[in-house]
Amino acid sequence: MKLINVLQSKPAILLILMIVIVCICIIGVVVVLLFRLENEKRVTKAAIELKRITNSIRAGLVHFTLEEDGRILYASNGFYELLGYEKDLAKAENKLRLLDFIDPRDSHIFEDIKKQISEDLVRFDVRMVTKDGDVLHLLMNGNIAVGKDGKHTLSVVFLDMTEQKRMEELILLEGERYRIATELSNDVLFEYHIHGDAMILSDRFRELYGHYPQIKDFYSTNIERRNIIHPDDWGIFLELSEELVQGKSIIETEFRIKNRLSEYIWCQIMGKTIYDDDKQPVRVIGKIVNIDSQKRALEALEYKATRDPLTGVYNKEITIKKIDKFIAGNKNSMHVLMFIDFDDFKSINDNYGHLQGDKVLTYVIGRIKEIFSDGEIVGRIGGDEFVVFVGNITNVDEVLAKANILQDGLNTTYVSDEYNIPISGSIGVSIYPESGLHYEQLMDRADKALYRVKEQGKKSFMLYSPSLLKE
Repeated sequence: MKLINVLQSKPAILLILMIVIVCICIIGVVVVLLFRLENEKRVTKAAIELKRITNSIRAGLVHFTLEEDGRILYASNGFYELLGYEKDLAKAENKLRLLDFIDPRDSHIFEDIKKQISEDLVRFDVRMVTKDGDVLHLLMNGNIAVGKDGKHTLSVVFLDMTEQKRMEELILLEGERYRIATELSNDVLFEYHIHGDAMILSDRFRELYGHYPQIKDFYSTNIERRNIIHPDDWGIFLELSEELVQGKSIIETEFRIKNRLSEYIWCQIMGKTIYDDDKQPVRVIGKIVNIDSQKRALEALEYKATRDPLTGVYNKEITIKKIDKFIAGNKNSMHVLMFIDFDDFKSINDNYGHLQGDKVLTYVIGRIKEIFSDGEIVGRIGGDEFVVFVGNITNVDEVLAKANILQDGLNTTYVSDEYNIPISGSIGVSIYPESGLHYEQLMDRADKALYRVKEQGKKSFMLYSPSLLKE
């Protein structure tokens, strides 16, 4: 009350107080506006980044209802571009539902999704028809939500898997051709007498492989066949010999035999054991089939489907699968993952061109493949990003030794008729199990170590430790 009387008696103080209050209000409004402006900038930046990411892959985002044949609530431009449409044109053609794009053979997709409503996540393969009438194989991956009205909405990503599907179908086709070939072509018939240890083959064996078709003491003298069996397949041949002697009911195996031209060719050996009245094995009747061309074609397709076409190392998907599979089978051992990023590789592309950049990558990865054996996993997971995974490491000293060897392989110079291009790389290293229990965790830790290497000047490696998170 006294304060009010004072203010009434001194109007100047009252005026100053009112001015201060007005200024505080104005400042508050300005702060709110600045906060909103900054937030809008962040949202815009995030939207631009999201658009950049979605445009870099053949994928599209869709939000739709389940109960109305997939009525589209929102779809990204990437989704329409994937199918060859412009967004406005698709709407003008009244294509407002997912069902309007789905191949009629997969129209049951909504019923299939309803069967999984109890689960939060959905993952389905679905075929969609483009504007030009082509069929795309898409992977639908996302989650389900239930609205207040009880209707289900889904937010999903459609990823184009058409090329991968085509490769899988080619592999299946080659596999079927391979199966038919083993039944119909290049047969050498054989009969093995168990008690007499005698192998009798048809005359075609001499024509194809250049050896006498009757072999006495086959099992007891099998060491004599060592010069015609591929060294890597010798163990398989010994297993076959044991199965013949023991009278295994059905025999089927594959290995490489040297033909009359001294070339190793893939053969499939199939046999069936004949028993006497006392159910004792007496002989095995079978055939040897030349499956070399089919086997090599199948291997070439499998190689193409699993490898990076430029460098020949494993592609990202196969790299992840192989690492996780290896860890699952060797949980009690120590393993190391090394994440490689070439230093300033963009400048090589900018200064020398992408063709030279590709040659540099191929050259350096070739050096890395020479350093590491076939038992170690080398894969490409990005433009100039690679992974080397080494299993069954003895101790940390061996990890550091491997990283040093890899570092030496990265720090080199690419020499051609036109250029001498210096190259270096940075490496982040993580160890199973202390840094992570699967690929994703190990990769995350290695990435943090790599980031620190880049901060400290590049051209080196660092082993991940929890202290990196605190710095």
